[in-house]
Amino acid sequence: MTDTTHADMTHEQSLSHEQSLEARLRAHHQDLPPAERRLAELLLNFPGDISRYSAGELAEAAGTSRAAASRLFRRLGYRDFNEARQQVRDAQRWGSPLYLSSATEASRPAPGDSSATGQDATDHGSGSREQGEARGSASPGGAGQGGTGQRGSSRQPSARGTEGQALSRGQGAQGGLTADSALGMHLAQEQDNLARSFAELDQAALGEAITALGKAPRVHLAGFRNSQMLASFFHRQLQLLRPDVQLLPRPGQTLGEDLVDVGADDLVILIALRRRTGQETRLLDSCRQQGAKTLLLVDPTCPTALAGDWRLEARVASASPFDSYASCLSMIQAICTMFYRQNIDSCQQRLREVEALHDSLDELSRL
Repeated sequence: MTDTTHADMTHEQSLSHEQSLEARLRAHHQDLPPAERRLAELLLNFPGDISRYSAGELAEAAGTSRAAASRLFRRLGYRDFNEARQQVRDAQRWGSPLYLSSATEASRPAPGDSSATGQDATDHGSGSREQGEARGSASPGGAGQGGTGQRGSSRQPSARGTEGQALSRGQGAQGGLTADSALGMHLAQEQDNLARSFAELDQAALGEAITALGKAPRVHLAGFRNSQMLASFFHRQLQLLRPDVQLLPRPGQTLGEDLVDVGADDLVILIALRRRTGQETRLLDSCRQQGAKTLLLVDPTCPTALAGDWRLEARVASASPFDSYASCLSMIQAICTMFYRQNIDSCQQRLREVEALHDSLDELSRL
């Protein structure tokens, strides 16, 4: 195993054990001198802004000095500001909503710019880091005041400089998003995610996976945290099209009780969008040892060390702190549609049988 591969495998586990910027700020908050406390309070509200602004800009927004900012980061246990910034960028890449929030939502980059979400447009799980950061005259503060994320800080950032950007996006004179512009930003990002996900899709891997889906004796779907919701939807769709489709783990069970039934030539589909838990690697290792084929649905930040027979990537960037799953849902629907068309006779027969059972059980309303 190469050093790079090992780093990919251990990166996300190390993030969960490293003390976060927010935890360090809270631990030291009561003992900070006033000049450092002002910056600490600004960062407690929006710790993710470290990735977007320089130390000087943050110090100015907090009404303190660069020297005080340097002392604060050393007091928190960092070598310097850049080490704190790298930790925050790691948290953003991992998908932490707290670290994806910004005091200047109005200055978020346009769809396709990875710096707002910690998802590098060219990162395909190789462990690369984001290089982009917000530039120009904007400082933290401005449009986001009085909104989400405020936790009792009495001092608001004072810098402005976002009015031109705000007006160019159709925002009101007060700096807040109008309904139309907020929906417009959301729609533009969703369209960008869909377009890029399908433009970058490994079509050879997709075709081979769909063939395997038809040949496998059994299909097992798995996902953890938010990915479980997507795995459940995928399970429900496939159940309409073919027999022997299982969701892992079943309610009330741990993985062991279900993995024991994974056999040679079965297909295991794992959805593993950020933030991953670490169980994904153990599940895949067990399934491979039992002779199963594996298909991964992941986002581009997933390390290549989390490997399957086939890998499909869906982008999850969002105009909010919360990841978007629209492109992954669309990809699931595309897989089911292509499988249906390749196996139309058997799929139609199964659908007829399901409908007959609905009728005999009087399960569905005609309304």
